[in-house]
Amino acid sequence: MYRRDVRDTSHDGLLADMATADTAVQSASAPDDGRIAYALNREDQTDLWLRADGHDARLTSEGVLAMRRGRGDTQWFAWGPDGDRLAFVDAAGTLSTVDTETGTVEELTHHDDPDLGLAWGEHGVAAVTDAVSRAALVLVDPDTGSQQVLADDDHLYGDPRWGKDGLYAVRAPHRSLFDFEAELVRFPIEDGDVANEPEVLFTQDAVRVQTPRPHPDGDGVAFVHDASGFDGIHYADAESVAEAAEKRDSVETTVVHAAEETEVGAPAWHSDGDRLAFTATRNGRSHVGVADVDGDAKRLSEGDEKHTGPFWRDGALHTIRGDPTTPPQVWNAEVGSAVVATGAVGFDDRLAEPTEFTFRSGGTEIHTVVYPPVGGFPEEADSVPVLVHPHGGPTAFDDFGWDYRSQYFAALGYAVAMPNYRGSDGYGRAHRMANDGDWGGGDLDDVIDAADATAEAFPAVDADRAGVFGGSGGGLMTVNALGNADAFDAGAAFYGVYDYETFVDDTDDIGWQLMKRELGDLSTDLENYREASPIRSVPDIEDPVLVLHGEEDTRVPLSQSEQLCDELEKHGKRHELQTYEEEPHGFSQRENVLDAYTRVADLFAKYLQIDPDDGSSRPHRPDEE
Repeated sequence: MYRRDVRDTSHDGLLADMATADTAVQSASAPDDGRIAYALNREDQTDLWLRADGHDARLTSEGVLAMRRGRGDTQWFAWGPDGDRLAFVDAAGTLSTVDTETGTVEELTHHDDPDLGLAWGEHGVAAVTDAVSRAALVLVDPDTGSQQVLADDDHLYGDPRWGKDGLYAVRAPHRSLFDFEAELVRFPIEDGDVANEPEVLFTQDAVRVQTPRPHPDGDGVAFVHDASGFDGIHYADAESVAEAAEKRDSVETTVVHAAEETEVGAPAWHSDGDRLAFTATRNGRSHVGVADVDGDAKRLSEGDEKHTGPFWRDGALHTIRGDPTTPPQVWNAEVGSAVVATGAVGFDDRLAEPTEFTFRSGGTEIHTVVYPPVGGFPEEADSVPVLVHPHGGPTAFDDFGWDYRSQYFAALGYAVAMPNYRGSDGYGRAHRMANDGDWGGGDLDDVIDAADATAEAFPAVDADRAGVFGGSGGGLMTVNALGNADAFDAGAAFYGVYDYETFVDDTDDIGWQLMKRELGDLSTDLENYREASPIRSVPDIEDPVLVLHGEEDTRVPLSQSEQLCDELEKHGKRHELQTYEEEPHGFSQRENVLDAYTRVADLFAKYLQIDPDDGSSRPHRPDEE
């Protein structure tokens, strides 16, 4: 399936540089001075670093759990109240602390994949853990490791934050998950202790609450909800919170900041308590700004950027910022410069500047981010093949941040179209929920239509030479698109779900809960599971399929790709399976990323007719004949 004598291999070095570039994940300022702790991904491992007096020191060396969660910006590590230690969860799932002076790490207690946040206050470290039950909330003594269970019930808890009057968090019913419905709760501090029974402060049917941020002086709480159809920041003062807790009713709030057709979120209080930082996401761009409590707001960024995790340091607003040619880095938004620069040297001249367009699919506007070939689209019509790259999730979205995979294919001369299909986040509640009960329906149409729509928007694009590739939900979309349309000439599917009926037995709780919500109960709605499974469309696939999967994937097990390939083999379809040891759900090890994406590039070069004919190709390896 691979021929490296028909592809320009000189860009493989660019792929290696981008795949190994340092990327900042999250950052937080110390409570007592201007030090910054930040999580940095380097060479396939994320660790905590400390910036103090203009110098950087690595605090951990065995890896920590930290990731960008999108606009919610869950806290993955937390400063202690005295500023001498940080709490974090290591790569093995152990809740630990690290001394910022000596680097000494102390293990507290083992938690299985705490994945929805932690917070350190005077009463201890609040952490979300699966060790008790799925997404339970516990309180851990930072000195002894002793544990108190705060919430172990029929809800999923997330994003705990300490206020002077108690511990705030969000929670969602198990079946709803956090993308559909969630409410604001508080565990009050009574007689010096944290109560075990939470008070529900804000709840509405089919409304999602996110990011509770208690006022620094104890005067209530700011939080985000989407009752208007788009996320906005709302504030309730202490009197309103107390009244709501007493009456057991939703708290009365005022709007701090909301904007038309814009998702406003990630509030962060200034220490004076009179203003909040925010992010504003629209059409794939996430900007940062400041809003007074009375509603006056201004943005501090513009252009093709993605800002996450705003925080204050010495009165100045900071974020994690990335753009299409710059990996995410710690950024001072007040002056517009990096505080901790990442490995972006020389990328600007070698990478593409993405653009955008919208098209109508089934009456729905689909915003699409497009990477042209490096240097822009040529004038010659039908001269550029197109790759459609659906994101995973499906509750995610493609943006104008750092995307080295799309940049690699742009360097190879492709146009890469990334449609934010029905079910994508970042475009309001209605769009996010538009694929509910319709998996493989309108959302699949959006992906299939994207190739022709890109050619209509950009005359240089040739829709008759089109490929499709994606991971997880994007891998599922890839196989579904190949089996339900003739829009593509080849596809590469990474770690996707292909048979929902068997996936039920192999996935984790999140995957199972999501399927129950979308497809119903297996005992009564089995046909829904079978009908929605991409493996059903294998007999109709006419084009080659490259299937790639990590052998340590617990979210989507390798058996899904093995089943798909068995079915492809049964029907005599051209395919190949490539697996990678020690890779979980998503590839991150340098050698595996290089192998996987150069294989995909070979596939598309062969079937979409990209022959450099300039001496830059290389013979294919003997084991690939």
